[in-house]
Amino acid sequence: MALITFRQQSFRRKLILVLCIAALLAFAAASAAFMLFEHLSLENRARQVMEPYAQLVSVSAEAAVAFEDSGRSQEILDTLRTNPQILEAQINLLDGRMLARYSIRPNTALPQHPATANGIYLDRNTAVLVQSLRDNAYLYLVMNLDELNRQNRNTLLVFAVGAVVLLAIVALGLLAALQKSIVGPISTLAESVERVYFYADYSHRVLTSGTDEVARLGQSFNAMMDTIQERENDLRQLTLFQRTILDNVAYGIISAVPDGTLTSFNRAAELLLGYTADEVIGKQTPALWHDTEEVAQYALQLSEELGETIAPGFAVFTARPLRNLPEEKEWTFIRKDGGRLPVLLSVTALRTESGQITGFVGLTYDLTERKQAEDELRRHKDQLEETVQQRTADLQLARDAAEAANKAKSLFLAHMSHELRTPLNGILGYAQILQRDELVGERKAAALNVIRQSSEYLRALIDDILDLSRIETGRLDFVLSNISLAKLLRGVTDIVGLRAQQKGLTFSCELSPDLPVGIRCDERRLRQVLLNLLTNAVKFTDSGQVVLRVGRVGPSRLSFAVEDTGIGIESYELERIFRPFEQVGDLQRRLGGTGLGLAISRQLVRYLGGDIMVESRVGKGSTFRFEVELEAASSATPVLLNPVQVISGYNGSRRKVLVVDDVASNRAVLVDLLSPLGFEIVEACDGVEALALAQAALPDLILMDIVMPKMDGEEVTHLLRQLPALAQTPIIALSASASNADETKCLEAGANAFLPKPVDQDELLAQMAALMPLEWISVPQTELTPNPGNLPEILILPSAEEMQALHRLALIGSMRDILAYAERIAGIDPSYQTFAMHLRQLAIGYQSKAILAFAEAHLP
Repeated sequence: MALITFRQQSFRRKLILVLCIAALLAFAAASAAFMLFEHLSLENRARQVMEPYAQLVSVSAEAAVAFEDSGRSQEILDTLRTNPQILEAQINLLDGRMLARYSIRPNTALPQHPATANGIYLDRNTAVLVQSLRDNAYLYLVMNLDELNRQNRNTLLVFAVGAVVLLAIVALGLLAALQKSIVGPISTLAESVERVYFYADYSHRVLTSGTDEVARLGQSFNAMMDTIQERENDLRQLTLFQRTILDNVAYGIISAVPDGTLTSFNRAAELLLGYTADEVIGKQTPALWHDTEEVAQYALQLSEELGETIAPGFAVFTARPLRNLPEEKEWTFIRKDGGRLPVLLSVTALRTESGQITGFVGLTYDLTERKQAEDELRRHKDQLEETVQQRTADLQLARDAAEAANKAKSLFLAHMSHELRTPLNGILGYAQILQRDELVGERKAAALNVIRQSSEYLRALIDDILDLSRIETGRLDFVLSNISLAKLLRGVTDIVGLRAQQKGLTFSCELSPDLPVGIRCDERRLRQVLLNLLTNAVKFTDSGQVVLRVGRVGPSRLSFAVEDTGIGIESYELERIFRPFEQVGDLQRRLGGTGLGLAISRQLVRYLGGDIMVESRVGKGSTFRFEVELEAASSATPVLLNPVQVISGYNGSRRKVLVVDDVASNRAVLVDLLSPLGFEIVEACDGVEALALAQAALPDLILMDIVMPKMDGEEVTHLLRQLPALAQTPIIALSASASNADETKCLEAGANAFLPKPVDQDELLAQMAALMPLEWISVPQTELTPNPGNLPEILILPSAEEMQALHRLALIGSMRDILAYAERIAGIDPSYQTFAMHLRQLAIGYQSKAILAFAEAHLP
């Protein structure tokens, strides 16, 4: 009870009580210590009084003791009467007999002490001193201690009074110091804590000074209050922020405790449902504004979903959140005025850090406008679907009509291409055959060259038209094959050189020495691009020169540049010239073409992985250049390394060739080409006849036309591959339709190779040699880039003056003047005919560098 009472006292009273108890304990301890000290010092004080008397008696009674003179001894002892503190004195001999005795106390006897025990012996009121004398006698003195005890009591009293006063002063001083340094600050701190607790005044602070524990406690209190005030400000701002959001958010926010009683109801919820917060908080549950039928239906759905019975009511909204499942559903809310509106309700459980659920919060959003928008959108969607269906039907009709038109156009172009290629095959074929005839004179050979070049140009025009159609439909294809770069450039320069010569222009072809001999590409496409660029250069150049430069810019990348000194192109027209049917220049120049060449050329170059770049200055000329990836030719496919070969036959036994074509002129071209070379020719005019003749004749090679009546070439090829005797017979498909699709179909049917019409006879002979196989007997002609060292063994040169004249012409680069020079030299002396023919071939090929090298090699 006393302990409880003590604990209930104030800190100041507790401190006073503790100080008083401590002072009393200190006083008691000091008194006890003092008394102990006095008791211990009493013997010394008694000794100080008694020893002088004992010494006096010992000296005075020395003779008396020696002679055992009791009278003298008594006289000596009686002298002690002068000190009333000496109560008794006695001298005993060695044998124990008393020699003399003095006592102021009657009828008392000395206590018995050992004879040899010198010293002082104390009891309560007396002190006995025993001292040995001469001859083994002993002196006994008894002293009264009352005076010494009185002195001790007086000293103790003075000490007690002084100690009490001192302890009082120390206690009061200590109390004052503790009051200032501990009690006061702690009381102030306690009052501050109570002020914070009762009034929530977090701005209050305590004054602190020093560095002791109490000061640090105050400083810690102030720091704690700073933190609390900062947190309070943050919390107040956060609360204000949350309240602002809660009151202004478009969503209705409703919270409830686990039993369903509402705890919050924001302004949006009030506007949504028509109730005020005071009407529902702490009084109602969300069931107030819910449709009971919807709640009952959802309870059944949840019971089935969760596998346990969910009762209609507040449990419907909390069943899924209680299981950590999302709860979001569209409901129909009933307003206070009875109105009904669709809402989206999302319910979330409020949990503590330990996971205990403290309540639920629901977010509600009015779906009225969204539902109206959805209805409007659905209506527009239905209307749009009807419109789309109508437009789709219209577009289907338009597409069908466009496809029919495209199909008709494609059929027309394919038919016209086939019809044009068929006679062109005969013209170009016989031109090539006659060019191989060594009996044809130079003038006729030139005429045949014009026929061949014109035929190839006509074929290029047909290809341009077809290519434009394919580009428009996205069906442009490429037929890759291994070709001779020299042959390709020779064919291009033959055509362009003739036109440049007709206009009086200088045309030259400059080739890099590191060009590959054979390349893999679509020969027709690359030739088409070069012809378009070169013919345009000649067309728009009235004087000066046209130069074709071919170089190598990478392991498999070639560069082509066409430069002219023509009229040039305005900068704003540089992109326009690449559009289909767009032409620049005067009307007379525009009439010289279709406006398709550059458009098709750019698309072709882009398909090859490059692009055509143009630089032009009006009145100075233009340069068109492009770079493309062209791999070196594979050795697996035959490549004609020489542009023209005069083949007279082949080694080995005679071979039989079956020629299948429904056009007699096409068969005649092939017969006239192959018969002189020693082949046995069998002809078939359609697929049915071809099938019968193939089984009867068992040819070594079949040249199969694709488009034929009764049975086309693909079907015949397929049937032939089913026959064991003809399963391995080489078949070369020939077609006026030169697309990748046609080639793929033919190869899938069983053909070994595919060649487009008009047939390139050099390529045909190369394929035949590879498939049968054959070893041709032929005489190679001059390459496109001849080496001056590879000349005929007998070559008679004109005079030194004529060779210098040739060197000057070569430096100028005028092929027309060089041809005139060759004609003049041939007329000077028949022995110069070989020299003139060689020079003429170089000039016709526009090989300016080869001519210059030839002239420099034979200068004197």
